[in-house]
Amino acid sequence: MLTIKKILCPVDFFPASDAAVNYAAGLAANYDAEIYLLHVITPIAAGGYEYAIDTTEIIKSMEDKSAQEMNELRAKVRAAGVIAETELRVGDVYEEIKWVIGALKPDLIVMGTHGRRGVERWFIGSTTEKLLRHSPVPLVTISAAGEKSFAAPRFRRLLVTTDFSEGTPDALAHAFSVAQENESQVTLLHVIHDVSVDMSGKYQDSLLNGVRKQLEDLVPTEARNWCDIVTRVETGVPYRIILRTLEDEKIDLLVMNIHGKGMLDRALLGSTAERVVRAASCPVMLIPPMKRKLKRRARPGGSRVAA
Repeated sequence: MLTIKKILCPVDFFPASDAAVNYAAGLAANYDAEIYLLHVITPIAAGGYEYAIDTTEIIKSMEDKSAQEMNELRAKVRAAGVIAETELRVGDVYEEIKWVIGALKPDLIVMGTHGRRGVERWFIGSTTEKLLRHSPVPLVTISAAGEKSFAAPRFRRLLVTTDFSEGTPDALAHAFSVAQENESQVTLLHVIHDVSVDMSGKYQDSLLNGVRKQLEDLVPTEARNWCDIVTRVETGVPYRIILRTLEDEKIDLLVMNIHGKGMLDRALLGSTAERVVRAASCPVMLIPPMKRKLKRRARPGGSRVAA
């Protein structure tokens, strides 16, 4: 099964961030994992003001306020029976997250997507590319409409989107691992972009049947023994089809791989992933190509590490 022992949860103290903490706490309780709460304070450039200001005092005030809020978050998480640690850092948001990922080596990152500072900036422009394309570990994004309290996340219906790129096997491995633990219904979806192929031509049926066969071949034989699996091929604009499917099928978790085969694939995937993440009605799990196979075990859980 999927093994999760360390969850990194960047926070900015706004609703989406709070929802991410709640979701992370629910996951941590389910997997007997530890949460690492991180807040990054962006430095103030003294030269950006007409008059000289003491940025040291301002940063100190921001640190004190943030430390207070982090302590309150940690207390709430610990009250739910989950181990939690906190860290404040000052610097560039992406670079600080990158450093913490390297030092902590988390199994999963959980973060909000619609805050007014911090996380919102992480999902705009070049920083989006860095996170979606270069995160070495799975990333789960949560909207402000996400979990309102600490509770085990629901995984009754999973949607897995695939572009048949190199990251597909890793995304499927994560999705089927979650499905096995929760006896979930899994929908495997491929969207043929309607501007990239002439679907009115005589090869339409042949193309659709070929893609369906590819999807069926991705499903492990044993997976059908413990979950319901549906394969679907749609035509249209990928992010629109994905978002519509999330709503129509009442999906609890969307799983996407975040690395395409070549430069064009990565560009298209990045655009699709960013739009889906910003508008998704459910949590989105973004999976990079993994360096090692998932470990399988009977049930989630294990020994805890003292706080």
